Parts: sequence; C-alpha cells; structure tokens
Amino acid sequence: MKYEKYYKLIKEQSEIFDKSQNCKIGQTWNYHLLPVIKNACLLADKYGADKDIVEIAALFHDYADLIDFDNRDNHHIIGANLAEEILAKDGYDMDFINRVKLCINNHRASVVREKFSIEEICVADADALSHLDSFVELICWRAYLGEDIMSCNNFVKNKIQKSYNKMSKETKEYSKEKFDSIMRVLL
Repeated sequence: MKYEKYYKLIKEQSEIFDKSQNCKIGQTWNYHLLPVIKNACLLADKYGADKDIVEIAALFHDYADLIDFDNRDNHHIIGANLAEEILAKDGYDMDFINRVKLCINNHRASVVREKFSIEEICVADADALSHLDSFVELICWRAYLGEDIMSCNNFVKNKIQKSYNKMSKETKEYSKEKFDSIMRVLL
C-alpha cells in the first residue's frame, strides 16, 4: 500500500476516537473513513484527478476530529494544518501540500466554499457519498445517542439531503439512484 504509514496513523487514531465516544472499535474507520477514501479514489479515476492528492486528503479530511471532537467546528482548518505538518516532515513539496490542504479545507457540507480543482471536488463528493453508503450506520449512531426513531430519521434524512445537495453535478448524476432509494426508505 503506497501510503501505509498514513493509513496506519489514521486507523489507530480512529480507534482511540471510537473508545472516547464509547463506540465499537472500527466504527469510524469502517463506516466513514474507508468509504471516503474508497469513493475519493474512485472519483479521482473517474474524473482524471491527481489520485495521490485525493487519497492523502481523503485520509486526513477528518483527522482533527479524531484527535479531539471539540475541533468539530474547525476540523477542516485544523486538519489541513496537521496534514501540512506531517507531509512537510515527510518531505513533500509545498505545492503538493497546498493542494492537499485545499481539499481538506473544502470538504465540509456545512461550510460551502467554491472548489477550484477536480481534486477538491473528489474529496468533498466522496465525503458526501460516504453518508449515502453508511446511512443505516448513521441511524444506529443517533439511536445509540438516545434519540427516538423520528429524530434519528429526521437527522439522517436532512444529512443525506444536505450531502447530496453539496455534490458536484456529475457525482449527483452518478449517485442519483442510490439517493432516491435511500429517500424512499426514510420516513
């Protein structure tokens, strides 16, 4: 695996995060991080993006959350800076690092920013697609937090709609059937 060091770092940190959130170990890795990475690489191939930038940005996109969930509101900014520190230490050039940082900074659905590169689009769209891929897990997570069925349903329905709406036109077309199916399932 090309970026084994980073996969190991993020997976280990996600396990620490899961313990801190009283989640089953592997939940964050299996139901969010791996789907984002998988979808980002798939979209990079599909759209002709720089796969190295996309893969590393996808790996680090929620890194700040994993370190401290209190970073949630600014995790995209903090995570981009953490990725810069790690990548610079490993000898990556600043152009590469800055492109990775842009992807991380612009991946959030709740902070809508214009995306200037296909790599930024791939990472943001992959993050949104992961919510579609793991919508059942999202329902379970909300129920685990103690919400009633309708609250869980409404939260997930809103998250899925927001995620779909933030996708690029091409990725919306690519995922429309999945989105429509999920919306039929939700109340």
